[in-house]
Amino acid sequence: MTDEELMQQLQQGRTGALDQLYSRYARKLYVFCAQATRASGAADAEDLVQDVFLRLIRSAHTFDPQRASFRTWLFRIARNRCIDIGRRRGLVQFVPLLRQAEADEESGKAAAQADAIATQASAEEPVMHAALVQAVRDCLQRLDNANEREAVLLYYLGEKVYREIGEVLGESTSMARNHVKAGQDKVRRCLEGKGIDGVAVL
Repeated sequence: MTDEELMQQLQQGRTGALDQLYSRYARKLYVFCAQATRASGAADAEDLVQDVFLRLIRSAHTFDPQRASFRTWLFRIARNRCIDIGRRRGLVQFVPLLRQAEADEESGKAAAQADAIATQASAEEPVMHAALVQAVRDCLQRLDNANEREAVLLYYLGEKVYREIGEVLGESTSMARNHVKAGQDKVRRCLEGKGIDGVAVL
């Protein structure tokens, strides 16, 4: 069943559809919210995810699949919520990739998903992988353009759909593509400056 079909069921009062949507998107939202707000711990990020789903329930009647895909609509809700919190904390800056503590807590599982741009190292090379992940994280944090950081993060969390990235950011598809490519190029150059090259997934 598609996301949109599940949302239609939710709009009809079938709350079981929410469980399926949660299982599909909770982890991606956790990563996105944790990075977007610099959540101080796992509990903070989990609270944000719960808040996003509460807002989803309250706004379910406004969802229109003719205007946007469910994924785009959901990440727009998440982004707006994260911006609200970021403004409150004075931290309106999207920070890419999992924090080291989260990566350690998930024993590399979350890092393998969220740090897809850095997973050239194999599972048999955890030390090299950890160093590469940290290097990519550092290079992304050095990006001055917040839209580039957001676009790169959304690119790897949202199945690489430029149109949807543009819709989440409120920009055109071509501008979203430009943000992703520019961010990738800058990260690649930064990695080369650290003596790391050949990261083809960037």
